[in-house]
Amino acid sequence: MIHVPAPDPFTVFGLPRSLDVDERTLEARYLRLSRECHPDLHRASDTGDCIAVLQRSAEINDAWQVLRDPWRRARALLELLSPGVLDRTKKLDPAFLDEALELAEQVATAGAASAPALRARLQAALADDFAAVRADLQRGDHEAAARRLHASHYHRKALADLEAKS
Repeated sequence: MIHVPAPDPFTVFGLPRSLDVDERTLEARYLRLSRECHPDLHRASDTGDCIAVLQRSAEINDAWQVLRDPWRRARALLELLSPGVLDRTKKLDPAFLDEALELAEQVATAGAASAPALRARLQAALADDFAAVRADLQRGDHEAAARRLHASHYHRKALADLEAKS
């Protein structure tokens, strides 16, 4: 099977490649593009046109899923700016991995009394992660941004696991 790379989600929406996207603008463009490609508007079209409309609709929906989530947007932006950077930076610092394991253990053993403080700590860590990704991107340090994005996965997972316990 041939792998066809997904189109640039920023281009699909006519937006500049940026970590920061105005959510109202994004949603307005999504709704406009979705209406333009709605199958009901293209019923009289021939089969080839219908397939093209469905492909465009899927492209718009895929781009929407990426751009509306800041973490997925950051991943897409990094891959566009430096193809392969996420694969090249998968190996994380062993000290960080030890901390991540300790954090996972804290989440696993968290009770009702300790959960709020742990939740706040994880939310702060995620805010720090995103701020670091932004700063790294602004400096053009794609590898540092990618490493921080990989590290944020552990914080996001810990927070999701903590929320699932509630």
